[in-house]
Amino acid sequence: MQQFPELIRSWRAAGNEQVNRIVAFGSSNTIIGTHNEGRHSWACWLTFALQQSVKQRVWVLNTGIGGNTAADLVARVDGDVVAVHPHLVIITIGGNDSGRGRPLPDFEADLRSLEKTLQEAGALVVFQTYYALLPEVGHDVTKHMEVERRVAESTGAGLIDQYAWFHPWLKSDPTGYRAIMKDPGHLNALGNALFGIIAARCFGVSDPPLPADMQQSVADGLTVLERHGAPRRVQAAIDKL
Repeated sequence: MQQFPELIRSWRAAGNEQVNRIVAFGSSNTIIGTHNEGRHSWACWLTFALQQSVKQRVWVLNTGIGGNTAADLVARVDGDVVAVHPHLVIITIGGNDSGRGRPLPDFEADLRSLEKTLQEAGALVVFQTYYALLPEVGHDVTKHMEVERRVAESTGAGLIDQYAWFHPWLKSDPTGYRAIMKDPGHLNALGNALFGIIAARCFGVSDPPLPADMQQSVADGLTVLERHGAPRRVQAAIDKL
């Protein structure tokens, strides 16, 4: 994620002359839905952190649609993403591809098509892997997340490898992990806060402020994720670069 801090610095330098547009592009993992329990989605938490750090205009457009596969993203990328001329696009996809048994080569071809389309449109592309799904969901996203890592590395796209930190938590403490899940395939409000804060840390910005009733549970969850290799809290001095 070395390009992320440089991106933040460029946004600060541009001042209010530039609106910094980010698109969160995915499926039900991205949308604001009932699984958020009236709280913020991970994309909202990321927005707050970036706005706090950049102190300029940062707009995050949420274009998640439940049930989408990577093929669905390819079909709607022009109208839902390219049309708004984003500076950066975060793609979080693969759960439905895995659940429907889509072949890995097809999934990889879709990711490469998305990266090419968005790169040609002038956007920085960031692939974000999933949190871990509970076993009763009936399918394993591990191989699809491996494909995302490979595509990110080979294309030069950014990568926020959430699965690398959430999956070990599920394996080491399956009972504790369930506290962040609304159902076998979706994060709850606490899980979304953790997912968004870790994404923000990958951008090299400080954690957003939290409501009092979430502070302890989020702190406990972040401690577990850090134990499994997730980035630690960014020092405040970084925000002054």
